[in-house]
Amino acid sequence: MDGLAAVGSEIQTALLEVISEGMSGAILLYDKNDVILFASQQLLALLLVPKHVLVPGTRLRDFLGAAYDAGGRFPSESGTSRRSTSREDWIAEQVACLWKEKAELVERRDPDRWISLSKRRLSSGYGVCIFRDISDQKKREEKWRADMERVQVTEEVLDNLPFTVTVKDQSHTFVAVNRAACGFHNTTAEAILGRKGEDFQPLELRERLEAINNHVLDTGDVIQLPERLTRANGTQSIVIANKFRIGKPGRYYVVTAMQDLTRFLTVGSDGEMRSAMKWEEFISLSLRKGERDRNTLSAAQASLASRKVLVVSGDADMERDCLAALSTLRLDASSVASADELRLFLRLAAESEIRVDLVVVDAALQGECTEIAAAQGLPTLEIHAGDVVGTLVGSVTACLADAGEISLGSAIEDGWEVVQEGKDTLIDVLVAEDNEVNQIVFSQILEGLGYRYAIATDGEQAVQMWEDRAPQLILMDITLPLLNGFEAASTIRSMEAAGHRVPIIGVLPQAFDRDRDECFSSGMDDVILKPISPEALEAVFSRFIGSHLQRIGLKS
Repeated sequence: MDGLAAVGSEIQTALLEVISEGMSGAILLYDKNDVILFASQQLLALLLVPKHVLVPGTRLRDFLGAAYDAGGRFPSESGTSRRSTSREDWIAEQVACLWKEKAELVERRDPDRWISLSKRRLSSGYGVCIFRDISDQKKREEKWRADMERVQVTEEVLDNLPFTVTVKDQSHTFVAVNRAACGFHNTTAEAILGRKGEDFQPLELRERLEAINNHVLDTGDVIQLPERLTRANGTQSIVIANKFRIGKPGRYYVVTAMQDLTRFLTVGSDGEMRSAMKWEEFISLSLRKGERDRNTLSAAQASLASRKVLVVSGDADMERDCLAALSTLRLDASSVASADELRLFLRLAAESEIRVDLVVVDAALQGECTEIAAAQGLPTLEIHAGDVVGTLVGSVTACLADAGEISLGSAIEDGWEVVQEGKDTLIDVLVAEDNEVNQIVFSQILEGLGYRYAIATDGEQAVQMWEDRAPQLILMDITLPLLNGFEAASTIRSMEAAGHRVPIIGVLPQAFDRDRDECFSSGMDDVILKPISPEALEAVFSRFIGSHLQRIGLKS
């Protein structure tokens, strides 16, 4: 009989383990004397308790004590800390909670880990507690919440733009309008949405606009239309309408953004259009960068290379991504995982007379960590895990510049240059890039890889430097002044001698199909996306110019 009882007990245990696996949770059963009857093996991973406290017959107090010793007390979901209690008081509180008829609790164990607890006390006195790891669910909820916030911000921005924005589907029906568009049509959004232009426009105008919209939908071309509009009250407006396509094949939309230029332009009695402003009312700016800007770029590089940045994040993946991104700037970067480690690091750095120039704090830890850094008089930069790749390099550069650590406008006498040996000096790589931060990134990577390179800051200069410097490969940003990247590439292709085709790689800020297509149409050989990494560039170089390329590094 004892053997049969033992077999029955084993079967019950196996069944409970199967149920636990099936419900993707861990089960804890205990009797009215607070003695454990069954504990799933998943608790070992969820609570990090030793295996012996899960054996049937263990007192619930001993199990809770082991959970406490393994870090059982955590911040609540709201982020506020529980009041400080002793080990015994905490165990007593948990036992009392387990005697409640019903209790639900979600606890955040780590920045990216959550556990839910469902507690029940039956009328017989037996109790059950179900533990689940709901990290994936909470991450999806946080992503959904972040996406919704972005959508709301985008809608608010569009609604408050000072010019009209309308969106039509492929049947020319209005699917979105902003507040300015409602004012332009002198009606409400409800009266516009779901209707077509025929309800607002004369037949001749409607047919002309539908033909233009169809062209945009079919080709993806961006069209800019100057218009003289006569309003219902007889007044005339001079507007510029920009039309472009968004969406995916089969679900394209036409966006029309229309800006009123009436206050800037006037039509004379002779029908000629003239400026309605005096020249002194215009703000004079130049998008061309002079030789001084290119020569002084190296000062920023040298300044960056000597700066010390400390990353604070308990997320191993985020820590790795931050250090990889900062390595492209040749910063002296280190990392710690918590507020306690940050406090210790700063104390040791102060004792060793090591200066920390910037503390980059994971947004999930920013409260206490920011206060610790501020108490030391150190500037901080808060960064979210999803923003590391896209914004960290630029944000760090801007922060150090604001703190006076980088001067893009002052040269230094350390001998570093961005290959300005003379217009006849041959180079390996020509970079066409007008953004100063991106120029720094390209320079740091190419220096680290040992290539001879030069930087052109507009499309016309890129064409000229291609003629003068005979690069073996060109990295071409598409949003250049004077000539954009597409125009510069087309110009180079039209001027090339037979058999001397230089590889041109388009550098895109976003993976839009129309930009990729235009890159290839203009004669480019491939495209890469920002932000740029050493691995991406090495892959391009290996494919297009091979290992035979001589590498000559810059010398200080």
